Amino acid sequence: METLNELTTVLKPFEYVTRESSGQKYVTISKIIPMLNCLTTELNSITPNSAIVKECKDVLLRELKRRYGMIELNDHAAIATILDPRFKNLHFQDPSACGRAIQKLRTMVVGQLSSPSESEDDVSSTAPPEYDFWKHHKELAHGHKKKKKSHQGDEVSLYLSNPVVSLKSNPFAEWDDMKLVFPCLYKYAQQYLIVVATSVPSECLFSKAGATMTQTRNRLSSKYLEQLLFLGNLNAEKFFV
Repeated sequence: METLNELTTVLKPFEYVTRESSGQKYVTISKIIPMLNCLTTELNSITPNSAIVKECKDVLLRELKRRYGMIELNDHAAIATILDPRFKNLHFQDPSACGRAIQKLRTMVVGQLSSPSESEDDVSSTAPPEYDFWKHHKELAHGHKKKKKSHQGDEVSLYLSNPVVSLKSNPFAEWDDMKLVFPCLYKYAQQYLIVVATSVPSECLFSKAGATMTQTRNRLSSKYLEQLLFLGNLNAEKFFV
């Protein structure tokens, strides 16, 4: 029983990451790098007594490094993470990869630069009492606010100089508030943050399409099928707005 409890402790963060990265109604692409950092940190903090669980932990860490060790060099994931006001450059473990992404973002920014604005105080989030996967992130965010400096320069430097926002914040809502200050970055945030992190949403859509277009309804046109899938994906409250 003790071995099973230790194994559950090791696997619990993987369950959280799997569920969190498979969402389709919130931003997911920018969570990949932060979640991998938090996941690795949490695994390293676990010290199992069982030899089997210890071996399992070591294998998981090796596989994480093998499969996702170069994720910070992925331009889309890196830039999306930087453009997410909740994370920015907090979770990058490779300074050169972080600098590369920031430099690429700078080259993408064109037009007139906005003047810096006063940053708003971070709204602290209330962690779930039973389990807080983002503990490592909050520690990093707290340190980031202490090291905050004022910058006079391009949009990217001004944006990165502001503290990260609460984990409960909606990145798109935050960018709506910042679009007058960072008009160029706002445009790129709209492009990068809409990408989903996994294929789960599209697989769910295909499954719904298969359940809708059955043999008894095989004469549905593509137009009506699209409308049915759209309506079926709406929340109940949307029908009464």
